[in-house]
Amino acid sequence: MNKPADNVSASAPTNADTNLDSTTSDSTTSDSTSSSATIPNDRKRRRGLGRKGLLIAAAASIGLVGVGGGTAAAMSKEVVITVDGQQREVTTLAGSVNGALETAGLQVGAHDIVAPAANASISDGSHIALERARPLDLTINGKERQLWTTADTVDQALVQLGQDPAALVLSADRSREIPLDGIELTANAVRTVSISDAGRPAKKVSTGAKTVADVLKEQGVTLAAADTTEPALTTAVKNGQQIKVSRVVVKTVTQTVDIAPKDVRTDDPKLDKGSTVVAAKGKPGKQKVVTTITTVNGKETSRKEVSRTTVAQATPNQIRVGTKSGLDVQGGRVFFHDTEFGVNWDGLAYCESTNNPNAVNNPAGFLSTYGLFQFDLPTWQSVGGSGNPGDASPEEQLKRAKLLFQQRGLEPWLCGYAASGPPAG
Repeated sequence: MNKPADNVSASAPTNADTNLDSTTSDSTTSDSTSSSATIPNDRKRRRGLGRKGLLIAAAASIGLVGVGGGTAAAMSKEVVITVDGQQREVTTLAGSVNGALETAGLQVGAHDIVAPAANASISDGSHIALERARPLDLTINGKERQLWTTADTVDQALVQLGQDPAALVLSADRSREIPLDGIELTANAVRTVSISDAGRPAKKVSTGAKTVADVLKEQGVTLAAADTTEPALTTAVKNGQQIKVSRVVVKTVTQTVDIAPKDVRTDDPKLDKGSTVVAAKGKPGKQKVVTTITTVNGKETSRKEVSRTTVAQATPNQIRVGTKSGLDVQGGRVFFHDTEFGVNWDGLAYCESTNNPNAVNNPAGFLSTYGLFQFDLPTWQSVGGSGNPGDASPEEQLKRAKLLFQQRGLEPWLCGYAASGPPAG
């Protein structure tokens, strides 16, 4: 332990600043300049001088007896010496406090307290008190001080410094005795914090820990690699601090999923146009999908696909598509034989274009009209048509005419009355 710099007297308690984050100072605290402040040498001198003092006292007594027993008896004194609260009686020929202490084999260190003063005269029946100083390496809330104290226990030393031991979390028991060779002591202010772990209700704890990490360690809260805290682990703890621990779990899930079969379509001139037949039903394939799922406090927060590997190819559906026209084509005229929605579409087309899919009409002062159902371009486009209606297939012209009917009925056609029945084909 390094040589402490301050002295705290038991006989003169300090008027210390009770703010734990401030450096405590008092009128009896002083820097150590004497070589006797070095603990090992101090103890050696005490032991050595103790023996030497006894020998000197014995020799002096023998000499005085030789000169005259009556003179020695007249100079002898009975004194009471109290060392750290423990009394002893000493017979001495010395006339001063220091001499009596030497007779008892005691030496006053640079930081010790003796009363009366070391050079004060004594008489038979005198009382001498010696409080031996002990080095105290004290760290309060992270601030280190090196002190000397005459207190016997940790509790007494803190009281000398003006601190309330009950308001501190200590690295040593409050009742622990401070040995002559000193002690290292860490003290932190007690703070009340609340800890919520994995979303559970918060619990309040008292702690002297300095950081969030220290609090969790003190409370036995272990964090996994992905876990998080709010505030961060390095945050200094304040009274009333709220600490939230979030348990983050990232797991990898592997699943096998079906791959829907695709359709392979083949034209079949034997089937009516617009009709389809499944010639051969396909089979789904298989894929292995690897996904990472993240949960926080047991609730899923994200899902990310990591990879997708095909382990079995799908067999496609074989679809036959009819291309056989269902139209009744008579020369340049086309008949559908269709009465969907209760409309005779052939009769309507006959009135509009004489069933000619390429018919064109350019009336003066009006928009030109085209095809079986004589669409003008804006109307054609309004039902999804593109280009010129007369260039579209008869089937598409019928499809757009039906869409227009669903929107507006027969109102767009002047020949709407003809939808009730066509002339003979």
